[in-house]
Amino acid sequence: MSRPTDAKLRERVLLAARIMAGTYIIGVLGYRLIGGEQYSWLDAIYMTANALTTAGFREAVEISGSPSGLIFTTLLLIFGAATLVYFTTVLTAYVVEGDLTQGFRRRRMQRTISEMNGHYIVCGAGATGLAVLRELVSTGREAVVIEAEDEAAARLEQEFPTVPTLKGDFTDDEVLASAGLGRAAGVVICTADDKNALVATVTCRQMNPRARVVARAAGTRAITRLKHAGADAVVSTDLIGGMRMASELIRPSVVTFLDQMLRDRDRNLRIEELELPRDSPIAGKRVNDLRDGALADLLLLAVRAPDGGDYVYNPPRDLELQEGSTLIVMGSPANMRRVRLAADGAIEPAIGESGV
Repeated sequence: MSRPTDAKLRERVLLAARIMAGTYIIGVLGYRLIGGEQYSWLDAIYMTANALTTAGFREAVEISGSPSGLIFTTLLLIFGAATLVYFTTVLTAYVVEGDLTQGFRRRRMQRTISEMNGHYIVCGAGATGLAVLRELVSTGREAVVIEAEDEAAARLEQEFPTVPTLKGDFTDDEVLASAGLGRAAGVVICTADDKNALVATVTCRQMNPRARVVARAAGTRAITRLKHAGADAVVSTDLIGGMRMASELIRPSVVTFLDQMLRDRDRNLRIEELELPRDSPIAGKRVNDLRDGALADLLLLAVRAPDGGDYVYNPPRDLELQEGSTLIVMGSPANMRRVRLAADGAIEPAIGESGV
């Protein structure tokens, strides 16, 4: 069973408080009617408090000679005691589960974030942010989410219990620092507010010049501004939507193939990029040397030289891979992780029979 959210706990506390207040009001009205005009409202209020708290002080309203008063007091004591126990239980649960548990969870989450390096930060958990997060999780990337709304954050915690979720404003530099921005490999800003996207982009670029920043632009006018602010890439929902509609119109089979590749949970294929680091064991090898080895079960689509020149599509078998080259491959995330480890020298790269 999932832990109650803060909103549900607050609702329970409010319900218990209403019941408690209702019980007290009924007690005051009852003693006022039972006592009659000879007793004041203050006497009725005092008598009700005396009964509900079982303090045992003097009776402000004389009920010893009144059967109705005795019956009413008995019922009030029974019902009032049950109401008081319920209110105390709910209030304790709110304090323990809402504050202590949340405090432990926040500290545990901060420890998890402090151990991350080269992770990705998702700013905003709307429909776009959720799609980005699902892709990061499905490809085995570490991620941290920043979301300001409680309900959206609660949904994230239920769907992605292992992904740290910070509640806060992603334009705040302290919140970004708590998300480990200084050690992050990239930040994706998924807000539909171009002003917030602009502020977050500038802040991220200042706090971590090395991180790749990808921002969403709700309007086409914001694209240039976000790039000038330091965004490495800007995605316009209008342009992407228009391109998708045109592709559905003129190349439906390609769109179907890409959709199946992204949504097929059995094969889980992806088109990924791999930059060969310095002193990589794969550098200096020919494409043919690796197709039956390190690149087995992966389809090498293109290679880009370290100088950032044009892509070499369907690279020839004798093409020599250099340090800093970028490989565009298609395969499963598991095979991609294996090749990344081989490129980093963490495991011995397999060489095909034709290798030297």
